[in-house]
Amino acid sequence: MNSGPQVGEFSEFVARAVGEARVPYPYQVRLAEEGLPDLLRVPTGAGKTLAAVLPWLWRTYTLPELTPRRLVYVLPLRTLVEQTAREVAGWLFNLGARTSRNPEGVRDGDEVVLQVLMGGADRKDDAWQLAPDKRAILIGTQDMVLSRALMRGYAETRPRWPISYALLHSDAQWVFDETQLLGPALPTSAQLQGFRDKLGTAAPTRSMWMSATLAEDGLSTVDHDVTTLRTVELSEEDRAGPLAKRLKATRTIERLDLPTDPKKYPAALAQVLLERHHAGTRTIAVLNTVERATSVCAAVRKAGQQADVVLIHSRFRPAERRRLMELVVADPPPGGRIVISTQVLEAGVDITSRTLFTETAQWSSIVQRAGRCNRGGEYLAACLLWGNPPNGRNPAAPYQQDDVEAASAALGELKGVAVTSTLLQRHVVEQMPELHAVLRRRDLLQLFDTMPDLTGADIDVSPWIRDGDDTGVFVAWRDWSSRGGRPADDELLPSREELCPAPIADVKNLAGPDSGARRVWVRDRVRGNWRPASRADVVPGAVLLADASAGGYDPVLGWAPSSRTAVTPVPSRDAAADGPAEGDAIGDDGLSCGLPWVGLSQHLEDVEKDVAALVCGLWLPGLTAAQITAAKLAGRYHDLGKCHEVFQETLRSAGPNPPAGLLAKSPNLGTRHSRKYLRHELVGALMLTHPKCRLLEGRQERSLIIYLVAAHHGRVRISVRSVGEESSENPPLVLGVAEGDCTPGFDPTPGEHIGPLTLSTSSLRIGAADGDSWTSRAVELRDRSDLGPFRLAYLEALVRIADMRVSKAYREGK
Repeated sequence: MNSGPQVGEFSEFVARAVGEARVPYPYQVRLAEEGLPDLLRVPTGAGKTLAAVLPWLWRTYTLPELTPRRLVYVLPLRTLVEQTAREVAGWLFNLGARTSRNPEGVRDGDEVVLQVLMGGADRKDDAWQLAPDKRAILIGTQDMVLSRALMRGYAETRPRWPISYALLHSDAQWVFDETQLLGPALPTSAQLQGFRDKLGTAAPTRSMWMSATLAEDGLSTVDHDVTTLRTVELSEEDRAGPLAKRLKATRTIERLDLPTDPKKYPAALAQVLLERHHAGTRTIAVLNTVERATSVCAAVRKAGQQADVVLIHSRFRPAERRRLMELVVADPPPGGRIVISTQVLEAGVDITSRTLFTETAQWSSIVQRAGRCNRGGEYLAACLLWGNPPNGRNPAAPYQQDDVEAASAALGELKGVAVTSTLLQRHVVEQMPELHAVLRRRDLLQLFDTMPDLTGADIDVSPWIRDGDDTGVFVAWRDWSSRGGRPADDELLPSREELCPAPIADVKNLAGPDSGARRVWVRDRVRGNWRPASRADVVPGAVLLADASAGGYDPVLGWAPSSRTAVTPVPSRDAAADGPAEGDAIGDDGLSCGLPWVGLSQHLEDVEKDVAALVCGLWLPGLTAAQITAAKLAGRYHDLGKCHEVFQETLRSAGPNPPAGLLAKSPNLGTRHSRKYLRHELVGALMLTHPKCRLLEGRQERSLIIYLVAAHHGRVRISVRSVGEESSENPPLVLGVAEGDCTPGFDPTPGEHIGPLTLSTSSLRIGAADGDSWTSRAVELRDRSDLGPFRLAYLEALVRIADMRVSKAYREGK
């Protein structure tokens, strides 16, 4: 066995991971022995997180040939992501996997990479992408993970979209937790598994859904067959063992008659919470909306001056959210603690309370919330209080009115009953069937094209990820007092620590010409500069900047659009220490700059070798030998286009004495090309298609090699067209390339020569014949039965990752 933790029997493995003499539950042992099922149906508090992670990890050591290399853990809420990451980091540390315990960064030891997918421009966020041959545990919300699986990664730069897409769809074990909260992400996840099964992947990829209540037919979609699903539930041995105390824990149901007037409601509820709170214990109140939770928290603080009160919801920056969650899960002080929450505590958070209040919600949510009351049977007399939300424009939001009324009736029937979690789960309550947009094959194939449309916009994937009322954007605050309240054109993209989730409706009010000093700014996807955001720019997953002096955020309340108090910005990262990064704009080429001088031929040789090294460490049964060879050759030729005179001019501008010969890298720190949208990878592809180019003569998969060369920066893929003002230039340009551009003759690698060429852009023009059309040739590759989108993207990723790894080695002097 390779270096890493000593594995042994699974029970020993678990004991070392958790750091105590803990025996795994029988169903967890079954998962380790048999592999993860399609559906894991166990009640809340039964150890689903451990069941999802440790059996998989144990099998990567004991049965690596049968176990996907990456675990992709999808959760509905950010607070669940952070708690899960902390827990997993602790397990890995205890197992000796040489990983850090910091859940917000990357743990990059010899054995396991633990990555939280949270968005933001952080240098270490590419660690999991640079190491596709390592075990990796990726944890994120449905927004962050599924947007990447649909090649539209929220808060991720466009060039990274194809890499994330490739690695998430091959050699991965997906786990979807708390499925009752996933909304449209549930059918989307099933459809994606169905597409992988039908279209093929580079290496096997599976999915497991975890829920206390989900039935097999809940995973039935047009492309996902559920007739062969394997389901695991608790056995009688589980119910009679150590889990018994949790399963038999009770809480007595009691209704509160609260005011229906929304103005009187917060004070009335606050008074009840203070009266029913017990010293030394935790009291939890779960409200259905952030706005109501904030109002109730303010009322509790006002009525109980000495009360220890914590407000937690989804709209905090990471640092404040971590601090608040530490208070939420910590043992209560002598006077106890009152936690005011939204759905963020509804699932996944392993805490308990003696008294829990919940607003009426859909029944599956009531069941989950009840699991946070007397969770482990700690109290002889625990109480589950409930009440209906106050009147208003949509009092049931974010749920259906019929579902809330049905749950209210069911709770009324259980008045005064001491209920177990099992009783609540088995209590039959009708819920309205959820109607969501269904991801179809044509949608999946259309999303493979990452070129923005003519307006600069992208396909909105949010209907397949989260219900419309729950979608959001990310806002970061910067101090621009010395710049007149506006960002510099080259302002750094925000890091994840700066990002605060915010509702789209609120942020749209800050966009447009009437927003004044409170406007928000967006980075132009084509030009790369920051400009005032319009309402059309405020789309799910967008990253925006705001002036800190204009307010909008409070460290205690979170996102606070009515606040005019200046926001304390999160300190920006050191751009000089990071080095240039590849940005989102069409013309960005950061990975060629800020490096030592490197000759073009040397770089081509280095990348070809790294593609070969990558492939040697991977098991890729879905790829043919010819396809793998094509990736290696694409590595050899990926940067041919850097011989273009405009690109060489940019590299040589870094200093007075550049080395002789064609260059691939230089110390240039970000000077833009004289043709600002020039894409060298397009130049390379046009060189390889030139009739006088003999480099690919006699090679198999010639079209695939050319496509991989073009696609290796994620910008030249299916559609290729002029951007910005290029079409009106004289001569017209297409991504910086003009009809008749010339490239010099040179030796790309020892023993090979390419003569001078005059390039043609005819294949890029609208109306090009099908056989000569770039787009038609790319689509043909995407739709080939032995390739398909998942395998084609994986081949792209091999070339791109090798290029990134080699550039990183140059930067680090290796």
